[in-house]
Amino acid sequence: MRKVFLTLTLSLCIGVLLAQKDTVRLREIYRDQKNVITDRPPQAIYFLIGGSGPILSVNYDRRFLKKVNGPGFSVGLGFFGESGISIFSVPVSINYLLGRNSHFFELAGGTTFVSATVTDFFDNGSSSGSGFIFHLNAGYRYQPTRGGFFFRGGISPLFFQGEYATSYYIGFGHNF
Repeated sequence: MRKVFLTLTLSLCIGVLLAQKDTVRLREIYRDQKNVITDRPPQAIYFLIGGSGPILSVNYDRRFLKKVNGPGFSVGLGFFGESGISIFSVPVSINYLLGRNSHFFELAGGTTFVSATVTDFFDNGSSSGSGFIFHLNAGYRYQPTRGGFFFRGGISPLFFQGEYATSYYIGFGHNF
């Protein structure tokens, strides 16, 4: 499982490094409106700590329209392993960006599939379980209209089997 996650993470990093610097071409900028029209839907690849991950994840985000603001989706893969505990996650969410130019308020909601395994080294036993965590996100997003450095941060309430937890998140990556 670790090898798969490390391979995916390394592939994603290489893809980000080899991406063209200015691949998003602006078609129209309306000065009096909040719309920035591009030649294709903007996309981003980023690392997320906390939030819907729930610990560490690599995510892909894309707008539905050829605008930087408005509706979009994100999907990712997460993994965390430490002395007998391994957690694998797949967060998926629908999001909406409110704002103009490169600064946005982000609202999102979705679900995360989580699979965890705990190994007891003393008893040579292990237990595992899986389930879905539902999440909401509210936060700030910096996503330049012409591509480049991507940043997001905020708060993410998590819901699981009638329980509630608050998670904060911070993410950074590349917008193209």
